[in-house]
Amino acid sequence: MRFIFCLLFVIACSTNAAAQEKSAPRIKLTMGEPHVIVRGIRPEEQLWGPYQFPRPYRLKDRFVVSVHVKNDDISNYGATALWFESRDQGVTWKEIDDSVAQECGLLLTNGDRVYLPPESGVDVSEYQQIPWNKYTPGYVFSKQAEEGTLPIPDGMTFWMGGTTINAFNADRLPPSLSQKEWTLYRIPAGQTKPVLEHAQVDWPFLTRVVHVSRNGKKVLKSIFPRGNPKLGPDGAIWVSVFSGEGHLNPENGQYSPYYSAEIFRSEDNGKTFQRQSHLEYEANGHAFPYKSGGFSDSDFEFMPDGSIVWFLRSTWYASTGKEWDPMYMTRSTDDGRTWSKPVKFDKVGILPRLCRLENGVTLLCYARPGTFVRAALNDSGTEWTEPLVVMTPGDRSGLANKPVADPTFHDWDGSCNNPEIVPLDENSALLFYSDFYYPDESGVKRKTILCRKITAEREAE
Repeated sequence: MRFIFCLLFVIACSTNAAAQEKSAPRIKLTMGEPHVIVRGIRPEEQLWGPYQFPRPYRLKDRFVVSVHVKNDDISNYGATALWFESRDQGVTWKEIDDSVAQECGLLLTNGDRVYLPPESGVDVSEYQQIPWNKYTPGYVFSKQAEEGTLPIPDGMTFWMGGTTINAFNADRLPPSLSQKEWTLYRIPAGQTKPVLEHAQVDWPFLTRVVHVSRNGKKVLKSIFPRGNPKLGPDGAIWVSVFSGEGHLNPENGQYSPYYSAEIFRSEDNGKTFQRQSHLEYEANGHAFPYKSGGFSDSDFEFMPDGSIVWFLRSTWYASTGKEWDPMYMTRSTDDGRTWSKPVKFDKVGILPRLCRLENGVTLLCYARPGTFVRAALNDSGTEWTEPLVVMTPGDRSGLANKPVADPTFHDWDGSCNNPEIVPLDENSALLFYSDFYYPDESGVKRKTILCRKITAEREAE
């Protein structure tokens, strides 16, 4: 009798579990029509650089977006961009003054807004580089260099095309180049005028890199955070960053030719930032060793179960000659102090970006080749929908004004594929991306910045 009762109990539990699994909510992703933000030059005028890299912001009564219109170069990261606004949820756009940039800061719990602007590299061509033949057993690496001098590097790597990249422990650089700070604009609560500040950054073993071109020009790369700042559940500011091309591993001080990924956190409303998380490449031990740039562009999101998911780009063309490589994912259950071993999430993944909608759905976009959006299927971010394909990963070169028989990768791709995504309403977000082959009113293909609505609907199976 007891056996029969137990058997019936097991059957009942199994039936109930199956019913619950069958009725578990699923998520349907759909996309609306594309809306033009700005049409730029024809791709045959300059395939790569201008009219790329949209950076959107959601203000109180409108959306604004910056568009890069210079060459893609570390000397131009802080160059003046074109700015556009929409007051009808991304349907129509008009150009506005670039002074709006300083209004695009993160709204803090104390009512302040803080904006961390992109910054251009600094020309240090006039600095004298101590030659390598001065490197002797008696050379002291702990000594700070004098003004006007660059010490012997801590490490060196190279890019295709002839760029040498020297890496320096920031503490060894001359005082004028050794500051550990980010430029920050603050609009205090109740005010409208931004105040320039310099946030102090506690970055152990901060490594500054100098790009030396074939003509001898030397540019010190900036260290501004490339990620989008977010407010954490703790009310602190969180932002993702990555190292220069090569860095010193903070665990042992040794040089690595890879990028490393970082997350910084501020508990004092942006006055100071401390490093919360650090990830070294290699992701899969030695199974994927040197055919990579390391972990560079990344983004993270706070999940409903209290964990954090972090997505990481690994490809870097100038390091490997390849424009696509796997995107990795890692997860933390202790507020970013430790992370699971990064695992391959998809075979591509340029500029991963995440946002969380009011309905609780977390969205992820990434690209190259193609542009994709996915949604988390559970509160932990360990299960995701299949990709919604916004732009095909196939050959698009035939769409050009003047198709070429032997396309380069970006002829093939037809986009900068650096997408961004921001919440729109309870169930949807706006996706921003570029299309090099979008026709104007006369049918001429132009490098165009677009946005389109992505809707995430929960549905029962």
